[in-house]
Amino acid sequence: MQATRALRGASRASSRQLASTSSNAASRSSMATYANTVLAHSSSTRFGPGSTGLPQLSDTEAALRRQRALFQAVRGLHQTHMLLRAADKSRTLTPASQPAPKAPSTKTPATTAAQTSSASTPAPTGQKSLSERAKELWATAKYLFKFYFNGVKQIWANRTKVGEVEARVKAGGEALTREEFQLIRTHKADMRKLPLFLFILLILEEALPLVVIWAPSLLPSTCVLPSQLTKIRMADEVKRAEAYNKLQETPAIKALLPVIKDAVGSEVAQQQPESDALSAVSSEELVQIAKMYSLATWGGSSMVRRRLESHLAYLREDDAMMSGGGSDSRYRSIPQHIDALAKACSERGLRSTGIEPKEMFETLRTWVRFTTALPDSKQISTPSLPFLSLQLYNPAQLADIKSSLEQESQRGLIDKTKDVLREVVAEEKKVLSRDESAKLEVESKHQQQ
Repeated sequence: MQATRALRGASRASSRQLASTSSNAASRSSMATYANTVLAHSSSTRFGPGSTGLPQLSDTEAALRRQRALFQAVRGLHQTHMLLRAADKSRTLTPASQPAPKAPSTKTPATTAAQTSSASTPAPTGQKSLSERAKELWATAKYLFKFYFNGVKQIWANRTKVGEVEARVKAGGEALTREEFQLIRTHKADMRKLPLFLFILLILEEALPLVVIWAPSLLPSTCVLPSQLTKIRMADEVKRAEAYNKLQETPAIKALLPVIKDAVGSEVAQQQPESDALSAVSSEELVQIAKMYSLATWGGSSMVRRRLESHLAYLREDDAMMSGGGSDSRYRSIPQHIDALAKACSERGLRSTGIEPKEMFETLRTWVRFTTALPDSKQISTPSLPFLSLQLYNPAQLADIKSSLEQESQRGLIDKTKDVLREVVAEEKKVLSRDESAKLEVESKHQQQ
């Protein structure tokens, strides 16, 4: 009994010693023990118990048995090794294997923020290939050509409308409305610009953005971008304000003012004689008056004077159409749309940008009251008409417009060209989307019927 207990105690002690040894030592010991056991079993199986050790089998069978025994030994050793690794991982970490405490950071907040931002910022995507850039350029060129080609098509559509209106009036039909009168005038101006524009569009298409940026006056009205139209009006407004300030300080102009007593009444202060009042001013003053009305200033004083006279005659006719001619329809023809209202004010030397539409409308209505023979107003003479805008113009709050133009002038040509191309593409996509929606609406109506 004592011997049995001693053997059992020795077995338990050896087991505990095997578990506490390192992974490599345990692996080697178990591998050796298992190999001896397998080899002993192989030997007993091969020679038989009580055998003399002489071979009983052929050499081929003996080799196969040895290979099988070696394979079993290797597999058993591998399983033992994996069990020992699992036991090692399940043990608690010793103080030596504990992770070392982090040292206090010496990085500044700015460095930490920079590292965080650099880590959170996605890596830049690769540059586009040459074929992709070529496709984008080709698509942009197509949009550019479509936009301006549609503008040319609109000119021909307007030509058809103008022909129908003129034929109706010539046949003694309904008189011209102000919208039709403006359409005829605008169409004639577009037809004068069309030959040069077609040459640029068909021959020098790559120079078209430069024309849009530097010479927008060469473009027909149907080919002007909305943002470009706003910039044109802002530039004209700055020139008009500068001309207004110069004319207010000119003694010859002061002698011709005031034309009206106040901007809200209907009483004329003084009438200029029917003789040409413009002949009494110098050529420099004529140029400033032409700038007030957004007219061209090239040529001599005689050419500028003829331009002014022709423009004033047009304003007289347009004012008569705006007035309505009767008490019931008075002022109904004054434009309500912001673009048409700004255009009418700019043509008369009045403020057209940087103010509320209501103020533009009231100023334009005051102009019409003084230039038409209505029952509650007194018509001023034609020689006094060029100086009426000097009393109705509002020069306040021009700093924002000047600042915007200065910022625009400081931008590079490439950036401006990119803006033009982007806006052309956006406008053409709007047109295509609108046409597609109209087409789908028509198809749905046909299906419902």
